[in-house]
Amino acid sequence: MRLMKKIFSVFSLSERRVFFAAVAVFFISGISGLALAVGENSIMVPIKGGAYHEGFVGQPIALNPITSQNPIDQEISSMIFSRLGGLLSVYDASSDGRIFNLKLKEGLKWDDGEPLTSDDIIFTIRTVQNPEVNSPFLKSWQGVAAERGSELQIKLTLPLPYVFFKNNIERLPIIPKHIFGGIPTENFRLSDYNLEPVGSGPYKFESFTKRKDGFITRYHFVPNENYSGKEPYIKDFYFNFFQNSADLSQAARLHEVNGFGSAAPVDFDVSGARGVAEEKIPMSDYYALFFNQNSNPLLKEKNIRLALSYAVNRDRIIQEALGGNAEKTGALGLPSPEYNPQLAKQMLADFKAKNKNEAVDITFTIPDAEFTKKAAELIKKDWEEAGANQVRIITFNPNEPGNATVKSRDYEILLFGNVLENPNDIFPFWHSSQSLYPGLNLALYQNQQADNIMENVRQTADESKQKDLADQARKTVLADAPAIFLFSLPYTYIHSADLGGFIRPPAGNFLASPTDKFINANEWYVAEVRVIK
Repeated sequence: MRLMKKIFSVFSLSERRVFFAAVAVFFISGISGLALAVGENSIMVPIKGGAYHEGFVGQPIALNPITSQNPIDQEISSMIFSRLGGLLSVYDASSDGRIFNLKLKEGLKWDDGEPLTSDDIIFTIRTVQNPEVNSPFLKSWQGVAAERGSELQIKLTLPLPYVFFKNNIERLPIIPKHIFGGIPTENFRLSDYNLEPVGSGPYKFESFTKRKDGFITRYHFVPNENYSGKEPYIKDFYFNFFQNSADLSQAARLHEVNGFGSAAPVDFDVSGARGVAEEKIPMSDYYALFFNQNSNPLLKEKNIRLALSYAVNRDRIIQEALGGNAEKTGALGLPSPEYNPQLAKQMLADFKAKNKNEAVDITFTIPDAEFTKKAAELIKKDWEEAGANQVRIITFNPNEPGNATVKSRDYEILLFGNVLENPNDIFPFWHSSQSLYPGLNLALYQNQQADNIMENVRQTADESKQKDLADQARKTVLADAPAIFLFSLPYTYIHSADLGGFIRPPAGNFLASPTDKFINANEWYVAEVRVIK
């Protein structure tokens, strides 16, 4: 040390500066080299911990996935209730596609510690099949006989072969018999378990908070230690509720919520928000104008329906009403006739000339949403410019109990969106048997040839033949012009940039439902640590 001081004392000022610079370079190089070595030989891995806040506009009503048709309930329930497909260890189908033998994994439990058995599966299926429950899964499970083989085994028998039934099995959420089995069906919606659920999914109910006026502001969920899958990373999962989209957007900008999603266009500028990412995920949906020919004799004229279709400028709707956030055709693969305003004018003029100048008066009904209102005004203008004498717009609340407008088919033309779980299976939306509620044939479409083809699609296991039949079904429907197919919207998910584990569907695949974004929520994480490889 003394030697160093003695050497240092004979340095000139410039030599001392050079010495200090050399020492600094040595240390910086050493630290940089160490950091580089650590970076090359280590990786970041997720760890358990942290919190995540998901935002919604609206309110939860009943966190029971087989009784509630409220979209918020459905999304939250997907975190709490396991789907049947995820509970199975064995899945076996008979050669004719009518009998399915299922076996549950061993040691399954509800989050309260009670065993989950075949009794819960059969109870769920029979509850779904009860028309008084008005379950969103009723149509998918009508006519299916469920038999108990043992505590782990279930036999399902279909009245007819249905090649897409495996999807129904995969998606059915299971509710606990020991909770709901003793409650009369008519009291299901009065049970406290609808707000304080018991499930078997990755998360379990911890608490909820509400204001004095009854508005629920937050739900808190924690990892379910009895979950049969991989234990979740995120320690505290919150669902926060807002009265309008402006409040939700403001909360996102202030980082009071970490994520929110919408199947409708989102008015949120990601580029102006720090630490925020955006996902646009294709959905197997389409929005269309469905003609109810029974409510307005004018609509029985195919040329009128075609003229109205030719008059609609879909490109302008997508740009001006949807901000470019849509595609002209959806997963159904039914392109409408191209925009041709001159032909539309000529067809309407010809109709009036042949029918003593009969007035073309139209009323169409739309969900009360900002983007549908904008789209409707553009459609109204297109139709009036083509020669329609009077075009009226009626709005309805899509969240009204029972969705009375759709249920009663009380409309001349309905602007509405449909989501296909399987693009080849258009039966739920176009088969004549689905014309009355709870069927989804919103155009009340009737065509025996189309019915036969759609039925054959459901019984054809060969994928190539199935696709050919599905194409025939779509072309047959399109030729009858029962609707004007407008656009398909992606699902938009806004989330904090530090969210890891979020999985988009593989390229070419679609999100069948907003609930599917939580399909791997147990693998989401917000905390990481570096470890040596």
